[in-house]
Amino acid sequence: MVRAGRLVAVGLFVCALAAADEGTGCSVSRGLYDTWVSLGKSQPARAARADSLVAGAPSAAPEPEKRQTIVQEYQAFIQCLSQAAEHEDKETLQARCKQADDRLANLVCRVTVYVKGERTGGKEFLDALPTGKRGAEMIWDLAEISNASATRLVDELFLLVLDDRESAAAKYFNIAAYATGEGARHTEGQIKLLLRESPAVVVKKWMVLRQYQPMLKRLMAEMSASLPAAEMQKMRKGLAAFCSKDNPDCPEIFKVFGRAE
Repeated sequence: MVRAGRLVAVGLFVCALAAADEGTGCSVSRGLYDTWVSLGKSQPARAARADSLVAGAPSAAPEPEKRQTIVQEYQAFIQCLSQAAEHEDKETLQARCKQADDRLANLVCRVTVYVKGERTGGKEFLDALPTGKRGAEMIWDLAEISNASATRLVDELFLLVLDDRESAAAKYFNIAAYATGEGARHTEGQIKLLLRESPAVVVKKWMVLRQYQPMLKRLMAEMSASLPAAEMQKMRKGLAAFCSKDNPDCPEIFKVFGRAE
């Protein structure tokens, strides 16, 4: 059964590459991400599986094997899309995205189009990003499937946060809030950079950032322990410079980050 599962995975991978070579377009199975999610959240009863084996009934492929098959199909799609981006214009890539009948594949395609278009479609890119807990989980599922693709997406979004683009901060912090492991280390490093280098964005987007005060306070404690006092003082002065006397958010900002001496 293990061998059969591997043959299926290899077959999907080869078919996807063949489609790319023939110019028929990059694609994945319809609703593939929904299948990925169901495998990750469903927990079939071990007893039921054991009973079927005892009864001699054919067993389904183990979930880890099914997930690996999905990973290989997505990776073939991403490789095909990357190759297409080298030779096709933005409009052709956009047409490919419309053909990607899968939420995660469509998102990866839109990121590729955004970068291919020299980042001129910032609004379209932001609009394509999912929201809420499930949206954030989709990004980190992508990291499990292709860490390079997820990192590129997060990095591109962070640049839009620094540019103070509409909705960028809300979508970025929502994604960062659900990060774990390497993803958490990556986003936390970026947030520390935001606090040090972009006080204007911090003040202007405080209505978004204030929802993540526990995270911000923890990162501030880490920064205070690792950075020179002069660097922390510089950061606080930067925040104060963008805090007008009539700004009702600033007392709370100073409470979280401290006042410049």
